[in-house]
Amino acid sequence: MKLPILLLVAAGFLPSALSAQHSMVDDDGSVRVASSIGSGATVQGPGVLCTDFNTNNGFAGNMFDIEPTVSLEITAIDVNVDGVGQQVDVDVWYIPGTSFGSESNAAGWTLIGSYSGVSSGADLPSFIDMAGNGVQFIGGQTYGIYVDITSYSSGTSINYTNGDLQGTASGNDEWSNAELKIVANCGKGSGGHTGSTFYPRNWNGCIYYDTDGLFLTVSSLQSGQQTTVATRGGDIGSVLIVGYSFAGMGPTTTPFGVVDLSPPIFQLPAESVDSNGETSRNYLIPAGAAGRTIYVQAVNVVGPGTGKVSNLVTGSIL
Repeated sequence: MKLPILLLVAAGFLPSALSAQHSMVDDDGSVRVASSIGSGATVQGPGVLCTDFNTNNGFAGNMFDIEPTVSLEITAIDVNVDGVGQQVDVDVWYIPGTSFGSESNAAGWTLIGSYSGVSSGADLPSFIDMAGNGVQFIGGQTYGIYVDITSYSSGTSINYTNGDLQGTASGNDEWSNAELKIVANCGKGSGGHTGSTFYPRNWNGCIYYDTDGLFLTVSSLQSGQQTTVATRGGDIGSVLIVGYSFAGMGPTTTPFGVVDLSPPIFQLPAESVDSNGETSRNYLIPAGAAGRTIYVQAVNVVGPGTGKVSNLVTGSIL
């Protein structure tokens, strides 16, 4: 189990804040006093990637990109917020592809979930549990992430840092490990996607992630054409079952776990997971299926009556 950095703070593993202070004007126009050097620490390790906790600005949210090299699920984040001891309410969104160009446009963004935590105070990590959201980020792809502090008006504004656009291939500040890269984009004002945009602004936070999930991809949904249905993250040599439905989302209890498909559920031929933990097979989508919405999910049968369930893939057949 990964320990949130909040626990490390409580255990005394982070350095004490320096006493030097300065006043600053945030993007929302408020004036506050802050330490001249952040009191949080950049702690990296397996399954976690952090930026810096060295705020000199703030407002209501941040957008940034992630570039995973392996498929993963975000299980939690740390945020840098004011209002020590107060409840922090957070909406976390994602968009396939980069966030650049979509800062003020809600189209294409999907809500991962709405979450709550407790503020540790400025320049200290405040832990937000996102476990079980089921959203999979595929290795080799780029995604935009939007962390929106919906409790901003209650005094838990987010703290971030002005970017310097120096020293990275993208021209934006970056943080990376072997499995994940974070690329800074902008700060956001209150009002969700309609709030003001301030660029460049570096998110102050950590992403906790799990790479042990089962990940399903469907290459296309074109009637009369072949599509590739593939999975990764399966147990080598085990059985993999892909099911699909036109009836909508579940949940539905099956002999191998709860799936997100509504009956009737149709099953593709079972496959064996290869030595890389993967499966892949091509299927012809009938021409008569055009215009229908399909829901697809995979189950890795890992034992009698037990299975590992993948992410849900859904879309309209063209």
